[in-house]
Amino acid sequence: MEPAWSRRVAIIAGLAVLATVGGCASLRVGVGESASYPMADVADAVIQMRRSGCLGDRCPVYSVSIFQDGSVLYEGRAHVTAIGVRRGSVSSGDVSALISEIDAMRFLDSATDCCVCSDSNQAELVVLDYRPGSVTKTVVHDVQCLSAPPGLRELEEAIDRVAGVERWTTGQHTASESVR
Repeated sequence: MEPAWSRRVAIIAGLAVLATVGGCASLRVGVGESASYPMADVADAVIQMRRSGCLGDRCPVYSVSIFQDGSVLYEGRAHVTAIGVRRGSVSSGDVSALISEIDAMRFLDSATDCCVCSDSNQAELVVLDYRPGSVTKTVVHDVQCLSAPPGLRELEEAIDRVAGVERWTTGQHTASESVR
């Protein structure tokens, strides 16, 4: 009969091996979240975009949330100029224009995982959340995947542009920046 301490050591060693193997299997802990940089969902934002970075490259990791009143909440995690939380604001017209763009592309009718390619080993995931009233829609988009519905990439660029994230991701302001 094996001593109790010997079984405990074997169990602990087994768990350590599983944790190591499991950690090597994937660098992603959830859809759109890097293992090192998990980003919280901001439930009261009308529009939220989370960029999870990419493997092997220095892609920016951040989230930007836009609220109905024009408030902007940015959280930089990695490979950006501004790490941490920053706040800004946009005009109500800019918020309305983004909502119109979302509605025009029929975002609410998109499949949740419409744009994630299983053959991509260099995933660069963007998670878009849209909350018009009591409805919530989340779409996950792998930037490397070409199956995205028309207008999705442009919408992501518009969210970045309207929210003015370039000042936090690169430290530069654009001439057409619409941030107050």
